[in-house]
Amino acid sequence: MAIDFWTGVVPQICRTEPAVWDAMIAISGLFEHPDQCTDFTLLRARRLNSHHLSESQHEALAWYSRSISSIHSQIERGKADPYIAIISCVLFICIETVQGRMEEALQLYKQGVSLILDLRSQVTFGGVSATKAALLEHTIIPLFLRLGTVSLTISGVQPSQLFALVEKETSASMFTSISSARSAITVLSTDVILFEREARVHLDIVGGEAFVSRDMLERKQSLQTRLNDWICAYKSYCQIVSAESSSSLTFEPLLLTYHAAASISLSACLTSSEAIYDAHIADFVTIVEQADLTLSTSAGPDGSQPPFTFEMGVGIPLFLTAMKCREPILRHRALRLLRQAPPMQGFFKCTPVALLAGNLMKLEEGYACMMQEAKSEAHYFDTARSMMETLSTQTLPGHIPEEARVSFCGVFRPANGFPPGITECDVARWGRGPDQMYLNYLRRSFDATSKSWQQVSEIVPLEA
Repeated sequence: MAIDFWTGVVPQICRTEPAVWDAMIAISGLFEHPDQCTDFTLLRARRLNSHHLSESQHEALAWYSRSISSIHSQIERGKADPYIAIISCVLFICIETVQGRMEEALQLYKQGVSLILDLRSQVTFGGVSATKAALLEHTIIPLFLRLGTVSLTISGVQPSQLFALVEKETSASMFTSISSARSAITVLSTDVILFEREARVHLDIVGGEAFVSRDMLERKQSLQTRLNDWICAYKSYCQIVSAESSSSLTFEPLLLTYHAAASISLSACLTSSEAIYDAHIADFVTIVEQADLTLSTSAGPDGSQPPFTFEMGVGIPLFLTAMKCREPILRHRALRLLRQAPPMQGFFKCTPVALLAGNLMKLEEGYACMMQEAKSEAHYFDTARSMMETLSTQTLPGHIPEEARVSFCGVFRPANGFPPGITECDVARWGRGPDQMYLNYLRRSFDATSKSWQQVSEIVPLEA
């Protein structure tokens, strides 16, 4: 997306700034010979003593260390150019993310935001050239916004201050470039993610969707209106550009996946029912088809994907589809694409979430099979006859019935601590070590005494 940055700005600066040159050599080396941490972010496992880097990886990290030392030296001598510092920070974030070291990359991201805000204030007072100011506004800040949106998929990460600065600028009802459409959906996706977080807390406080406040409903509708406006403006832009050009143009299918994902998430955020996702099959189809197009574009001659992309990728929308779409063919296709996608996409790791989605999918399919088998058992039929009769009339063919669906709570490793409500006794029955990853989820269980469905918390080892 930031092609001008990587093909123009960085090579030009490399000629005069050794630190930037060294960082680019490091990126190249790690891209060609990746050593990626595929653990969940903030749940990194302890590295074994037997883990060794290859000679190429050692060399790449040596170039990285040299680049960092050069920048630190400039800072200590008071001769660091803020503009060069931001460029270097972007490259350092890239080096950390290509390794899957998201914790370190997030710290660098925060430093980069501070550098941007400082440089932006200098622009206001005329302390920065027009060329550098334009690069900051049109390339660096949009890049940080996209990274910031991806970072919000990590639990506990707070939104960047940059979003407040650009929100008004990206809310236009028409687009003059694909870049403006991209920036608008980036900010809009962020707003939906933040509202979704707030909605979960609100549901817990008020006790259910029947008690959702009018303010929350109005804010949800406002976001939906913005999503509707975006897709109308995007389609209008594509039509205008296509009519004006005689050549075959390729627009960004990735933008449509994020619009569809935001629409799905917004629709479901004020309800605890998993059935709401069934109304979004068309959006899930959009995600899968457009993600397939995106991956076909990034595939190499042998069909393989690069080990890393520094941008928003198809990972997040595909993960949502693999987790929440209960149409089996579409869901399994989404999981296959997620496994094929570049394993590192900005701050998003596809490898661990593909493992998570696959395990959750197996759980739901297993529960659905158990329910189908139990349906033919007379003794179970007697205790849950009314439920099963309702189920048989409401379930679409091939779909996971709602009673068999689970709600994802989180993942944890005992060595890193236990989530609320989980104890050592819960883990001990599995007989695994402290570094074993577990999936924590909620499922429905039929209580024969009360003849009703109740929600229970479960954990299972997360396994390939």
